[in-house]
Order: sequence, then C-alpha cells, then structure tokens
Amino acid sequence: MRRTYYREEERVFTVKKFPNIEKDDWIALNKERVDEELKAYEDLFEEPLKTAFQEIMTEYIYLQSVMEDVAQWKDNFVRFIALATSMSEGETNQSNGGATFHRGRLSLIKEVLEWF
Repeated sequence: MRRTYYREEERVFTVKKFPNIEKDDWIALNKERVDEELKAYEDLFEEPLKTAFQEIMTEYIYLQSVMEDVAQWKDNFVRFIALATSMSEGETNQSNGGATFHRGRLSLIKEVLEWF
C-alpha cells in the first residue's frame, strides 16, 4: 500500500489506499465479535430460521463495520486532499505565474472538499 505523508502543524498525516477486505476474510478475523453479537439472539429462532438469521446478522455486522471504515477513510482522504491543496496554494503564492487563476481554482476545490 502506498502512503503519502503531509505535515499538519506538528503532526504527520498519512493516507493509505482504501482497504479491500473480502467478507469471508473479515468474518474469520472478527469471529469473536460476530459470535458475541449472535449470542444475544441465540434462542430466538429454531432451525432452519436460526441458520438464515445468523447469516443475515453476520452480513449486517460485516456491512456495519465496512461502512464505519468507509466513513473514516473518507474523512482522512478529504483531510489529505485539503492539506495537499493548501500546500499547492502555498507554492502558488510564492510563484507569480498565473497565481490568481490557480489560487481561485484551488480555493474552489478546497471548499468542495470541505463540504464533502
């Protein structure tokens, strides 16, 4: 995975490629968490509904975790792009070649990313 580093004040900020974890791999890595969640519903259904319900709940737990990862990655990505834009904006301010055009363009991109 490629990581890019930027300094945000005194902190080093990294962004990595979005993780691509297969469902079966995730379930194997998080078996204890899944089993703990399913334990709350253990006596709710008899077979064959019990197996179907466990599969659906396992899928739900997996998707919930993936969505949390997506939200965190999105926030990190937006911060990364905003910092990269700020660095470009700083470089543009130092050079005079088309600085006004680039400053306006970078400001617009920055606003969009902050909204995102």
